[in-house]
Amino acid sequence: MMIRKATDDGESGQSLVETSFMMLVIFMVIFWVIEMCGMMYTYATIANAAEEGARYGATKSGVVANDTRIKTRVQNFAGTSLHDVSHISVTVSLPDGSSTPPNRVRVTVTYTYVPWLSNVVKNPLVMNAYAEGRMVVQ
Repeated sequence: MMIRKATDDGESGQSLVETSFMMLVIFMVIFWVIEMCGMMYTYATIANAAEEGARYGATKSGVVANDTRIKTRVQNFAGTSLHDVSHISVTVSLPDGSSTPPNRVRVTVTYTYVPWLSNVVKNPLVMNAYAEGRMVVQ
C-alpha cells in the first residue's frame, strides 16, 4: 500500500520531461542562428574580398586575365578574417578586352562553405560573389 501526500498528483516527472524537450528545441534554434550568422559573415567576407580584388586590379597597370597578383590579394584579404583560403577560387576577367582605363576588371570569388554543424548538414554550401572595378583616368 502506497501512501501519497496531499499535494502529489502523480505528475512529478512531467515537468522534467517537458523541460528536456524544450531545451532540445531551444538549443537547436540557438545553434542554427549561430550557423546562419557564420554563413552571412562568410558571404560578406568573400564579397568584400572580391571588391578588394577588383579595386586592386583597377588601380594596377598591366592586369591580365587570371592575374596571380589579384588572386593573392583576394586570398590575403580573406585570410585576415580567419577563413580557410584553400576553399577559395578566384577568377579575374577583363569584360572589355583589356585593363586600360576606362575598361573594367571583374573578379569572381567562389568559396565552399563547410558548416560548423557538419554532422547535421552533410552537403557543403558553395557561395559565389563577384565585383567589378573600373578606373577612369581624367
